[in-house]
Amino acid sequence: MVYQQQKTLIIVTEQNNITFQSDGSPYSSQFDDIYFDTNQGAKQSERVFIDGNNIRARLAKCRENFVIAETGFGTGLNFLLILEIFQQIKQSQQDVKSIKNSTVRFISLEKYPLSCTQLAKSLKIFPQLEQYSQQLISQYPEHPDKDITLSFLNGALTLDLIFNDATKGLATLSPQRNHANAESSLSHGSSQSAAIIDAWFLDGFSPAKNPEMWQVGLFQQIARLSKEQATLATFTVSGKVKRQLISSGFRVEKRPAIGKKSEMLCAVFQQNPNSAKGYQQRPVINKPQQVSIIGGGIASACAAYALTKAGVKVTVYCQDFSVAQGASSNSIAALYPLIHQQADDISLFYQHAFEQAVSYYKNISAQGFNFDHDWCGLLEISYKPALELRQQHIAASTVWPQTLVHSVDQAQASELAGIALNHGGLFFPKAGWIAPAQLVKQIFMAAQSSNRLRIETGCKINKISQHKDGTWLLHSDRENYPANVLIYCGGAQGIPLNLIEQLPLTSVRGQVSNMASNEKIAKLATVICHKGYLTPENKNLHCIGATFQKNNFDIDSKAEEDQFNLDMLAKCLPGLTQWQASDVVSSKARLRCMTPDHLPMVGAMPDIEAHKQQYPHLSKDKRWRYNQSAPVIKNLYMMTGLGARGFCTAPLLADILTADICGTPYPLSNEQLFNLAPNRFVIRDIIRRKFDGA
Repeated sequence: MVYQQQKTLIIVTEQNNITFQSDGSPYSSQFDDIYFDTNQGAKQSERVFIDGNNIRARLAKCRENFVIAETGFGTGLNFLLILEIFQQIKQSQQDVKSIKNSTVRFISLEKYPLSCTQLAKSLKIFPQLEQYSQQLISQYPEHPDKDITLSFLNGALTLDLIFNDATKGLATLSPQRNHANAESSLSHGSSQSAAIIDAWFLDGFSPAKNPEMWQVGLFQQIARLSKEQATLATFTVSGKVKRQLISSGFRVEKRPAIGKKSEMLCAVFQQNPNSAKGYQQRPVINKPQQVSIIGGGIASACAAYALTKAGVKVTVYCQDFSVAQGASSNSIAALYPLIHQQADDISLFYQHAFEQAVSYYKNISAQGFNFDHDWCGLLEISYKPALELRQQHIAASTVWPQTLVHSVDQAQASELAGIALNHGGLFFPKAGWIAPAQLVKQIFMAAQSSNRLRIETGCKINKISQHKDGTWLLHSDRENYPANVLIYCGGAQGIPLNLIEQLPLTSVRGQVSNMASNEKIAKLATVICHKGYLTPENKNLHCIGATFQKNNFDIDSKAEEDQFNLDMLAKCLPGLTQWQASDVVSSKARLRCMTPDHLPMVGAMPDIEAHKQQYPHLSKDKRWRYNQSAPVIKNLYMMTGLGARGFCTAPLLADILTADICGTPYPLSNEQLFNLAPNRFVIRDIIRRKFDGA
């Protein structure tokens, strides 16, 4: 039935009740809501669903099948944007063999579908999408009455339209069916459980207008069908929707939107409660208003900065009378990743951490928080046959990008260094050096600019105790301090602190020597690593080092360790500097906090005794599966064990810690997170039957 009323065309079908407003845009009389913001329609959808799921970058990198699922097809606007983007990618990368095989499957659910006439009229408001609209309209039935599959871009893009309630429609999907059998994948009654969805467009009318769709069952189906790291974006910022997503295993954050809605929700599927690996599950807490941090170095600074940016008030307790007096106090430090020949867990973590750290420090500097530094690159010299072989393996490998590391011969190394070298090696072009103490102080200043940071110096915490309500009391010689949520970011000197001492942390003493520059070495233009390292000149000084003494808490400088640093440099790079002991201007010994597996730890403090009681079966079968989440000490978190690469890892670790505390998406996968979790050592010890009675 069609009739005219006040310049508004109303088309009523059995499927819907649509009002076309005077500008041609559709309006749902049934739900008393718009299909899209007339003024910002396409831009708003791009902002929420395309940008919110990082679709452009992901499709550009996609080499196989990428699956998008949408609740609420509506006018098909979101699909048309995907069609436009994917066609452009295909055209721009037509010479790239791997992209030719990539496909996109777009699954959309709609309980109240538009007729073809309604669809065509709705899409006239987007003339910039006309060529794509026509492709859709030409295949779309006049009155949809059954599920259909449409094909675009010669089969590279398919559209599965399921005309059903969102929850019921998703329940019909068999996750194990593939793209090549897309039509049969719409078969009903499947109970398969493998995941297929890479990105979710959680569209549809708002929860207030359409509560029928936004039920628990919908989120259960979303969790069932989501791949690990699947993303989700939605217009709504409803607290109910946010809580349902979190309970389903998503990590959620609000982002600014455009148009009539100022905010949107983005989420990542990362903590699946049905993963059968409960010991990898991190606790979910309500975002606190205030946290307390023990420590005054790079870990504490990055944690404070990340948390204050997230809107959390932070109090830092530093044992020294100024920050950056411990392991972060050296004059000059090299910044580079730890890379093995193969892409193992350690190398991949340090690659990610390093690239984030460089970007992070550049951002700090760009904000006007200045510190001495130079992104001059770093040469890892192949001064012995074993290192030459390593260099050859990495040069021949495609594991690591050239922008991260590449091989250079003796001549190339000498040119990069600005001085004559006897060997080639590996060059890290993005690496460089920083002034650690300056940098830490500047990061703290950046955090203080939020007016959410308070620093208590000269405050050594000797003991921590917990009240029955889960809050903490910090005991110092000066006074006691209350804390709601406590984060330990201290280094090796805090290892004896009660509770912390249960973690497998060790102290490793390291002494660096500051050397007077001379005419020969002043020209050094890049950092050099051998068995130790040598930095370019800064304020007429070079830094060499460092010694490595396990289980040593002594921080007094020793002349014999200066000599050790000189001897190590002369042995690896003979004749390069000709420094003598008299050229040592100053030296400093500090303590590194190390873990057994050379990876830092970040996350909630595990309840070790409860772990033993909860996971005893792991001692008999390491593949044993159990969904119950890992027991932890309430409101106590760790970010420690950064070793000799704290400046490389601290920014990434701070983001993980902030995600723990604020519920936002993690920057790493579940497996990578567990590699950094404090309880990993407890789980490994249970598996290895190291506990009596396990």
